[in-house]
Amino acid sequence: MDETLLKIRVLTRAEMTLAKANARRIAARSRLYAIALGILLITVVMINLAAYQYLSTQMSEAMAALVIAIVNAVLALLFIFVASRIKPGPEEEMVKEIREMALSELSADAEVVKQNFAQIGADVERIRSGFSSVSGMLGSANSGFGSLGPMLGMLTSMLKKKSK
Repeated sequence: MDETLLKIRVLTRAEMTLAKANARRIAARSRLYAIALGILLITVVMINLAAYQYLSTQMSEAMAALVIAIVNAVLALLFIFVASRIKPGPEEEMVKEIREMALSELSADAEVVKQNFAQIGADVERIRSGFSSVSGMLGSANSGFGSLGPMLGMLTSMLKKKSK
């Protein structure tokens, strides 16, 4: 039982560590998305105005606006791409392996407990049917105590098996 509790503790600790690592990754992505948005806003407000003024003297106003929009989109997509490339680290992979191992161990323990309960149920059913047979023999007027001997032999052999 102590081993099962230890496995549950390991599983709980692994789940908590994975949740913390996941939260750190989400925070890192969020920071990069915020940086991308901030850069996009700064670009739109400051550089766009200066670039538009410069490009409008070199080309038509419509062409200058299009060039500035394309540059802004490329910068934003670059930061979004970098943010989406953040993957789980080796620490998370190790914790996931520990979690899977603990889950498989707990599943094996649960299967053993399930088999033990099934065996206990079968034993109780055999004892109940044995007592039903004995009480049926004792209640029957035609059978004597001579037929009780084989039943007692079966009951003692069952008890001997249980004590081993």
